Order: sequence, then C-alpha cells, then structure tokens
Amino acid sequence: MNDIPEEFVRNSCIRLSLLATLIGFSSLALFAQTWDAASQARSWAKQDKDDSFTFYDPAAKLLRTWMRDGGVIGNIPIGKLDEAPDRWVLDPRNNAWVAHGTTFSQMDRTGRTILNVKLPAEVGDVCWDAKGFVVSYRSREPYLEKRDFKGDLVWSFGAKPAKGDGSTPPNRRPILLDDSGNVLIADSHALNLSIIDGNTGKKLSETNLHLAEGKPVPSLEGSVAERGPLAIWPGKGIIFAAVKTSQLPAALKAEFQGLVLARIEFAQSRLEFLSTGLDEAHLLIGVMESDAIFVNPRGGLMLVKIK
Repeated sequence: MNDIPEEFVRNSCIRLSLLATLIGFSSLALFAQTWDAASQARSWAKQDKDDSFTFYDPAAKLLRTWMRDGGVIGNIPIGKLDEAPDRWVLDPRNNAWVAHGTTFSQMDRTGRTILNVKLPAEVGDVCWDAKGFVVSYRSREPYLEKRDFKGDLVWSFGAKPAKGDGSTPPNRRPILLDDSGNVLIADSHALNLSIIDGNTGKKLSETNLHLAEGKPVPSLEGSVAERGPLAIWPGKGIIFAAVKTSQLPAALKAEFQGLVLARIEFAQSRLEFLSTGLDEAHLLIGVMESDAIFVNPRGGLMLVKIK
C-alpha cells in the first residue's frame, strides 16, 4: 500500500479541526437564538383561549407566540413598522394586527403589511374572540370599537374622540372578555366594571361590588393614567385586576406592599384584595390553573398562587 503523504494528513487534520470549530460555533449560535418567555419575556401580553401568549421581542423585532408546554410556536417580524408596537392581536390565520400610534397594521407571517387602518386615538388595550377584536382607546371619555379581522367596524361604544382630542393624562381603560363573551371595562378610579354586550356594543350593566364585610369597594387614589390590566380565571366567574399599593386608599395601604390583586367574584359581587409579593413594576398577563402570571420587568415570568 502506498504511504499517505505527510502534508495531506496535516492539511486534512487542519480541515477537520476547522470543521469541528464551525460546527461548534453553529451550535452555540443556534443555542443563543433560542428564546423562552419564562426567562426572557418583558413586554405586555394577553392570554389567548389556547393559553398561548404573544410577546414583543424588541431585540429581534419579533412578535413571539409562546406556550408554557410548547415553547415558541410562531414568530412574526414587525421590523418594518416605524414605531414600536403598543398592543397586538393574532387573527385565526396567524396574521398580526399591530397597534402603533394611531394606526392598526395588519401584517402577515412574513412581516409584509397587508392593510393599515387609521384610528381616532391611540390604543389603550385590546381583547378578542374568534370573530374580531375590541379596542379600548386612550381618550377623555370611554370609547370602544369592535372590528372584524378584515378591519371593518362591527360596533362602537361611547363618544368617538375628535381628531387631536387626546387624553391628558392618557387613560388606558383595560378591557377583557368574560366567559359569556361580554366586554368588561375598567375606568378612572373605580374598581367596579362596566359590562358591554360583546355582540352589539350596548351597555348591559355595571358591577356593584362590596368587600367581604359588606362595605362598598373604595375608589383608587392617585393617577389612573396607567391602570393595571384585567385577567380572567377561565370558567370560575372570577376576574383579577392588578392594583398598585400606592393606588389603595390610606386605610388599606398599611396592609400591603408592591403589587396587589383585586379578586372580583361576580356571583357574590364581592371584591377581595390579595398580596402578590411582587413590586409594582410587574405586569399581570393571565391566569392558568391556580397561578396568576406576571411579566417580570427584569425579564421572565413570575407565578403567584391564587384562590
């Protein structure tokens, strides 16, 4: 058998060494590209019916849809937008409706803009069902619109803000769909919620909540420019509202620190305040099983047991 030249052996070893290095770098790059909400989420999100959440990843300029048991199940690039997103909704075809400034942009899964819809004011909050999404606007008076997934108006509630008639300070007015498909809206300093028919946009009623000892629910104090989100405990008839201790009446401030949950039990029209052990910067995004889920401002998710 002919001897293999020493130079060939040396060059082959070098090529194999370089190949191993490149493979190692590729593996590290793939590992670095993984994203997990449990440790990295920082943005607003809202729990969907399938218990998924869609977060905004500003570093990658992606909307990332994530499930606790499945990890990231979809990404939509939104880097073509001129502004950072305020709120967003995914439609049944996994297109994204992204609110930015006074525009709602429909974007497909590749990040291509399909449609732009001009809005009467900036978006404060959104919720959705299988037929469309409801928008709560940042305006002086409560104003809601429901739009189908083509962007067409289905119904509106309240006085539409005039052009340039912004809210000072901007009131987000968080909204939520209850188990019956009606829209719940929180407004101003009140912890009582208005109930809007999800099909027609007509106001049905308003809660008349009381504390466990029968006392009426107190109003919040301080600024309501950034009211905390609402979250539903599915199938339980219970709504949670995130409240900062600094917003509680003086008589209650001594009992709590940081972020508090207002637990609203519809059947008994009863409200109870629950401590979370979290600071006020945490953001309520949903409820799964017996845990309220919060986004940690430093990145990641926090779970708090509820009752």
